[in-house]
Amino acid sequence: MDKFWHPKGVKLKYSDNVLRIEHHFYNFSKVNSTMPFTVVNTSDWVIIIPEIKGNKFVLVKQFRIGTKSTTLEFPGGAISAGEEPQTAAIRELEEETGLIPEKLNYLGIINPNPAFMSNRCFAYSATGCKYDGKMNLDMFEDIEVEECQQSYFDEMVKAGKITHSIVLAAYSMYLLNST
Repeated sequence: MDKFWHPKGVKLKYSDNVLRIEHHFYNFSKVNSTMPFTVVNTSDWVIIIPEIKGNKFVLVKQFRIGTKSTTLEFPGGAISAGEEPQTAAIRELEEETGLIPEKLNYLGIINPNPAFMSNRCFAYSATGCKYDGKMNLDMFEDIEVEECQQSYFDEMVKAGKITHSIVLAAYSMYLLNST
């Protein structure tokens, strides 16, 4: 399938400290035509499903500019340059919740949107978490930590109250790894 796609060049369209937008020009030989395809490059991410005593999940509530809404999500964030995903997961978990995990379990990789995004999201679950760390929020983060039973989390997903695609994908991986 990919034998019909021939790269012809890349043109930078926009760049800032979070992302880089490029036009990737490809010739599609099946129709002998070339066009630009927009690609958004950003850092790889991590997402962590933290569990505390009482079989509870820990979630973060925060305002999201893109949807202009407050969301309930699992903690996560960008992997720093040169940082290993597992290290980033432990760091992000503590920064956003103050939790330190007893054990970090790798669940898999999510491609947030391979149609036009180049980054990956590494999913983990964290068991035996305790509030032994210190929250250290970024300048523009405003997070409230919430705890809930898995059954209540399931109800919120079914009711459409949790709609973040990466949260839902990570939770699917969590469920598949726990059976």
